[in-house]
Amino acid sequence: MKRLFTLLLVGSSLAGWAQQVNGSFDEPWEDCKPYNGGGSQGTEPMGWNGSNTRGLNGTGKTTVIESVTGRGGTGYAVQCQNKTAMGNVIPAYLSLGTPWATSKGFGSNADGGCFGGIEFTYIPDALEFYYQRKAASGSTQSATVVAYLWSGTYIQASVPQSISLTPPTPSDMQDRDRVILGKSLDGCQGGNITQEGTLVASLEHSITANTENGNWDYACIPFTYSPTTTKPAKLNIIFAANDYFAARSANVSGDQLVIDDVKLIYYHTLKSLAYEGESLTFDEETLTYDLSNVEYEAGKLSFEKKAAGGTAVATYDETTAKLSIKVTSDDKLNSTTYELQFKMPVSYTGKLSSISYNGTPLKGFTEDTHYYSLTADYTAGCLTATASDEGLTPTISYDAESRIATISVPESGQNINYYVKFAKEATPYPSKLLITMVGMYLSAPAQEVGITENEDGTIGFQLIGFEFSGVNMGDIYVDDIAMDSDGNIYKEDVIRIFGDFGVELGDLPITLKGQLEDGELECDLDITWTNEGYQYPIKVTVYPPTTPYIDAQGISSLNVAAVQEGLTNPNCIIYTDEGTTVSEGSENVVVGTSCTKLKLNKSNDISIPYAFTATEASLARSFATGWHSICLPFATTPETLGAEQAQAFTAFDGNTLTFEKVTAMEANVPYLIYFAKETENISLQNIDAAVTVPQSVTHGNVTFTGNYEAGRNMEGLYGVAEKDGAQYIMRGGAGSTLGSTGAYFTVSGSEVNSLHLRLDGIETSISGVQTGQDGQAFDIYSLNGIKVRSQAATTDGLPKGIYLINGKKHIVK
Repeated sequence: MKRLFTLLLVGSSLAGWAQQVNGSFDEPWEDCKPYNGGGSQGTEPMGWNGSNTRGLNGTGKTTVIESVTGRGGTGYAVQCQNKTAMGNVIPAYLSLGTPWATSKGFGSNADGGCFGGIEFTYIPDALEFYYQRKAASGSTQSATVVAYLWSGTYIQASVPQSISLTPPTPSDMQDRDRVILGKSLDGCQGGNITQEGTLVASLEHSITANTENGNWDYACIPFTYSPTTTKPAKLNIIFAANDYFAARSANVSGDQLVIDDVKLIYYHTLKSLAYEGESLTFDEETLTYDLSNVEYEAGKLSFEKKAAGGTAVATYDETTAKLSIKVTSDDKLNSTTYELQFKMPVSYTGKLSSISYNGTPLKGFTEDTHYYSLTADYTAGCLTATASDEGLTPTISYDAESRIATISVPESGQNINYYVKFAKEATPYPSKLLITMVGMYLSAPAQEVGITENEDGTIGFQLIGFEFSGVNMGDIYVDDIAMDSDGNIYKEDVIRIFGDFGVELGDLPITLKGQLEDGELECDLDITWTNEGYQYPIKVTVYPPTTPYIDAQGISSLNVAAVQEGLTNPNCIIYTDEGTTVSEGSENVVVGTSCTKLKLNKSNDISIPYAFTATEASLARSFATGWHSICLPFATTPETLGAEQAQAFTAFDGNTLTFEKVTAMEANVPYLIYFAKETENISLQNIDAAVTVPQSVTHGNVTFTGNYEAGRNMEGLYGVAEKDGAQYIMRGGAGSTLGSTGAYFTVSGSEVNSLHLRLDGIETSISGVQTGQDGQAFDIYSLNGIKVRSQAATTDGLPKGIYLINGKKHIVK
């Protein structure tokens, strides 16, 4: 097993799946539906079944399994308490299998117990639990714990399995507890055993003493394994307030057993360790042994693991003369390593003491670090190295295709290599990474990603210093990535991470998909790591720091603060799952479909891919007294925004733009809005944020469009402005921009030079289309090519007609 396996799994909280049972009992309890009982009776913990009964058609129904406060005063524990119903004592027991009971009339031919269990293929060594025991006054009965693992199917014929006034109809019963455990069936209901499986392991423990003063006692009961090579396929555990296999007539009402924190234990230590001819004085808790006076001989070593399952693997390192025995539990979640130090043989290390590039030592070099990256081109003789072993000379080879130099010391007899990657010169892209494994959060570093350009039009991807669960795994290189004219990039490949830790992950299938556009990179790296037959999907999402949103839905154990760190767009919205923990006062974090505080400004891009509600919202945008264009990602009213009025674009007759007052403003729709006084930092309450899809309103050949892009280039586009008390349509010149939450006009066909605005029925003349502050002067020609005006800034004063400006037709009306 690779040495990073435990680090990566435990560090990513991937522990505990099918190898455990739900022993905390803290999850919501479920309705208890007794077998053949015709309804529900009380509740039972998730994954377990209680012996509550519905009695005879509901007569005598009794709840003997109940939840009580758990150990330590938190959560739940299970109380099993025998009770009397209709003159009969109802035994209280909890099982992974199915409790059942049968009788005829008012208690004759009574029998019961459990059958079945759960699918289970691990090999536990013991059962651990905490308990409180309280026997009824005068009771001599003991409480019981029973557990067993088996394979195959046991069948007992003709077992009555219901409570009835008349003789119940018998049927075959699979995997009855008594049958599996080989218990006597004297006095029990049912016929012959017609099929048998294999009992793999079992335990049976009696609890006789009462616990005192509400204390909890601890028990850890070992399994006894049968002499069989058959692996388990099923498991059942039973906790009973009574002597479980005693005659039912011996049950005592009021006997009680409370249990909590049930756990299967998997040993991961040695049972014995010896080396022929040496006295080790072995103890399973002692992990190091000094045998430095003798040289290692494999045939003299013997050891035995304590666990029934799991593994114990011995590895001898000739360079250190150290023998390691790693004992791994059967659930693969814990391990213990024993080390025996033997006499060092005379040998070479095969290590290097230095590597230099063009005479300069490599930054960060150590003899135990074997992978290095340089941004440079390889030339003959550019690398030099010195062996740690005196008198030995390193050899250097270079592979031009991979751009990797390999350095080793063959004379040492050691298979140790050092690698130097000559990376191509790359354009750095500041990035924000979000890294997950099996849907669980690992890290969210802010770091640069490098992009290289190849002669054939493809590109290369470089992620230097890729961190994985706090470990620097090395560098990720993906080359020959196809890129289309829109900047879309895609590559499927199999890579190895270039680093001491990363190389241990082996060959990694990877799919890289994203877009490189306008100097920003956004992409996904989907990596599959296969270890011991299991596949672990790793996802690396690369965002530009200016991204307007990060979709972290479906990621558990998310660190929201770490995700936000390093982002440069304060409008960025983080989407998380319901139940995600968010610190008080956090802004722009959507939990499920709710955001406590939404804070936006016009200086950065805004993007809302998924709708949500916000308890508080604010918009940092200054509105001078007068008219402005506006488009918001939520519905509101002019009054709520502190404006005197808002008007919608409703018509264009070829000369006049008509706007009409509105009392309500829709999300994503552009409006003109009038503020009677200077206004800043609008605050709102309980808004419904909509998906940002700006709507375009078109009448004639004029279109009014909302904008969520900060710094939109307005050259050639039109915006509404007020000047000297009149409203103008201003055509943007070079360098003019529009902030997010604004809106702009476009005119199809011939450009226009004179329009009117009709605002709420008041017609305001516009003397001419004006460029923005950075607009350029232009020459004006007639259609015959005669220059009629030089270096003009406006068409004001020209007779009606069609003119040529910068090669385009302009109409003056």
